[in-house]
Amino acid sequence: MQTKLMIRIVSLGLLTLWVSTAVLAQEKTKKPQNQVIEQQQLDPRKALNPPTGPSFYIAAVEGSRGMFSVLLGDGGNTVAGTFTLQQLDVFEAVLEAAKAFALTDEKVGSGSPITTRLMDQHEWSLFVDVSKIGNQSRFYVSLVTPQGTLTTQAGEITRGSKKEPSALLLSILSKVQEAKAGIKPLQ
Repeated sequence: MQTKLMIRIVSLGLLTLWVSTAVLAQEKTKKPQNQVIEQQQLDPRKALNPPTGPSFYIAAVEGSRGMFSVLLGDGGNTVAGTFTLQQLDVFEAVLEAAKAFALTDEKVGSGSPITTRLMDQHEWSLFVDVSKIGNQSRFYVSLVTPQGTLTTQAGEITRGSKKEPSALLLSILSKVQEAKAGIKPLQ
């Protein structure tokens, strides 16, 4: 039920974007006489574009306690599902473990990458593959729902770099933590 709601919400958002773009693109055929009309050119830098590349969305399901809608995209495909607070606890632990593992020199390939899968033995809805070669760790996040399974690239980090990493995996971890923090405790 929540999956259908999420699909409807995403579909409504895309439909709204499409309709607004179509309305802006229409030209008026009648020009009033004796008036000068300035034609506006749309600045392509300000145009609304759909997101490209990997993406992640999470939000509490309205009207339910401890249920969350999760959407994972790879830039062309998406998969959505509804998960409990307990499942989010597991997701957070797996994401934290992947981040910590990626920062170590354990299981690093020299000629070809070595990939390690991090997942909970009882909760297979979300898992992370960490591929390491040299000082690079690349993340691949997979989400398994009744709708299907999707794996997407979730960025990379350079071990030993003084630069703050900005991989999608870290953003996913932050969004999961924010969603959990937004749940009000029972009074």
